[in-house]
Amino acid sequence: MISMSNDYPSSALSMKFKLYFVVSFILILFASIFIYVFIPPYAYAQIDSVRFLLNTIVSSLATIIAIVISMSLVVIELTASSYSTRVIDMFKQSPAIWIVISTYILAIVYGMTVLKFLDVIAQSGLAIYETTVWIAFFISIVAFGALIPYILSSLDIMKPSTVINRFAERVTRENILTGISESENIVARSATSLSFSYLHPDILRPVTEIDKDPIQPIIDMIHGSMMKYDYETTRYGLKVLENYLIDLLNTDDFDNDNITITKHIFIHLERVGKLGASRDDEDSVLEVTSAIFMIGKKAVHEKIENITGESINSLKNICRVVIKREHEDSIVNITDFIADIGRDAVKYDLDFAATVSINSLGIIGRATTKLSPQDLEVTVGIAGTIEEIGILSIKHSLNQSVFHAVNSLGDVGKLAITNNLVNTTLMIVDYLYNMGVYTLKANMNHNTNRIAEYLWEIGRIAIWNEMNILALDKLINKVKDSLQKLMDLSQELGHNETATIATLSLDKIENLIQKTELNDN
Repeated sequence: MISMSNDYPSSALSMKFKLYFVVSFILILFASIFIYVFIPPYAYAQIDSVRFLLNTIVSSLATIIAIVISMSLVVIELTASSYSTRVIDMFKQSPAIWIVISTYILAIVYGMTVLKFLDVIAQSGLAIYETTVWIAFFISIVAFGALIPYILSSLDIMKPSTVINRFAERVTRENILTGISESENIVARSATSLSFSYLHPDILRPVTEIDKDPIQPIIDMIHGSMMKYDYETTRYGLKVLENYLIDLLNTDDFDNDNITITKHIFIHLERVGKLGASRDDEDSVLEVTSAIFMIGKKAVHEKIENITGESINSLKNICRVVIKREHEDSIVNITDFIADIGRDAVKYDLDFAATVSINSLGIIGRATTKLSPQDLEVTVGIAGTIEEIGILSIKHSLNQSVFHAVNSLGDVGKLAITNNLVNTTLMIVDYLYNMGVYTLKANMNHNTNRIAEYLWEIGRIAIWNEMNILALDKLINKVKDSLQKLMDLSQELGHNETATIATLSLDKIENLIQKTELNDN
């Protein structure tokens, strides 16, 4: 079993049970002393008094245990309805309640037996009579005293953190793998290609039997706390899962089973994030995405690319729901998380992970262009981040990342101008030009060629989009100027092919302008 961090002390529960038995032992000693001190031998002489006392004790014990069971059932029902029906199983497995019930049953049955045969016992001799009655008093006092640790234990069990800790005890490598269906597990094992994993995430995400899934009870607790806006419990449950995965990533032998487990937990976290987003609960979304981000950061530092990609993919999927709800703050937070992981991926020369980050930012950026008819700072911020990671990738010679950065930035620019986001598009044109300069100097000319084509596409869309003439003029001049500078720099550096493509893109824009002017006439 993988050890948990300090936020989840694995020995805490066993210590509580040890304390329970220590308290019970003290109660036994107390009962013995109490009987010998406060119940002198002559008290047994009055058989009617003993019968009355025993009858009173038995009746009291029966009443108390009935109340205890009733109140316990109420507590269980309230806790289960608030968080998870699996809490019922946890109560059933708790030794405290069974110890109390057993003690009271023993005390009641023994007391009733003594009452029934009291006359016979009294005739059997003084020693037997006193010992039998003494035992009845002794068990009764122990039963009354047992309520103290039971109440303390019940109050502790009612705490959501305690419930989560109990559930977390079952979160082991073996139990998780057992809960995952074998067929899906085989698929996950066989898919070793990073690109395949990213392109087909649903295929690689195992299907589990809910009843056998040790993660599901914790997720149920998180869901329940979200519904009650209990952010402390939400945070605690997420922290338990986060710590488990971080400990898992710390293992020296991170095999395919560990990959399957990590992906499985990401499924759960992603669903929690989507639930929070659909309920417009931005605080819960922040908690979930922060947990995924910390796991992703750990994965990238351990250079585990597929898990890094999974964390980014989960963040992206949550963000797509957030975008539909138009929560700009959450969009910014999530994109910042993705960008942070992407930067680290580039620094560690993880080309695939960096590519996933860039593509995810591109998907989010394209989606944000449709949020409103006016320019959005969030789209500009995303585009700027893509440019930043793209330039960083150029410096680290990560060809795949650079290629996707150019495509993502260009696609966001095309959608931005399609939606008449002029100011946003102007910024993206600058970003494309900057990347063009860097790719030229790094001899990545095929990327510069793509940039020139994207600039032409943006110009073409702007011309045919029936924009305001002033805005159109400003944007077209920006595009033409960028192409002219790229053409000049290409010629200067001796990249004739790129210079030709830039020239052709510039000529196509000029021809299209002339054509539209003729049509207008």
